[in-house]
Amino acid sequence: MKFWPVPESHSRRLPQGGEPGSFWENRDDRYHCGVDIYAPKGSAVRAIEEGEVIDVGEFTSPEVLPYWNRTYYILVRHHDGVVSKYAELEKVNIRVGDFVRGGQVIGLVGSVLNPEKITETSPSYIRRLKENGNQSMLHFELYEGTPARPANYLGGNSFGGKKPKNLLDATSYLKDSAS
Repeated sequence: MKFWPVPESHSRRLPQGGEPGSFWENRDDRYHCGVDIYAPKGSAVRAIEEGEVIDVGEFTSPEVLPYWNRTYYILVRHHDGVVSKYAELEKVNIRVGDFVRGGQVIGLVGSVLNPEKITETSPSYIRRLKENGNQSMLHFELYEGTPARPANYLGGNSFGGKKPKNLLDATSYLKDSAS
């Protein structure tokens, strides 16, 4: 059984086919590596399935891009070897080596963007997020095996049009838990 990762999300409809927040969305200078699930800041994030926490770390920071807030990520390896990445979290409730149950709260949704630092020179999709008020979300990625850390990957995006090794489309995986 799979659990919906953000019960307080605004919708259980997943963005698709180039919509904002969809998998491999073309953002002009980069491609989106995950699926965004919009939810109020501080909403509980739940493990979609049981697994072992294999990594926890910083995902975004204002030292890298001034319009980013500091957020975190969690990697969970499931029994079938698939690895889920939960990102743009304001708080992490678990540690590397922990075993999590499906449905267990593992963190809280963060707000990745600092609207006060978004200017007319910021990327167009960042300006649109500010205008739409969609600044808090769970960014969810899925990998077959441990994710590679390519040089062209930054903040959930791949630059240059090449998908990171082992990256899977999380849309169909999450659809099973959306009902």
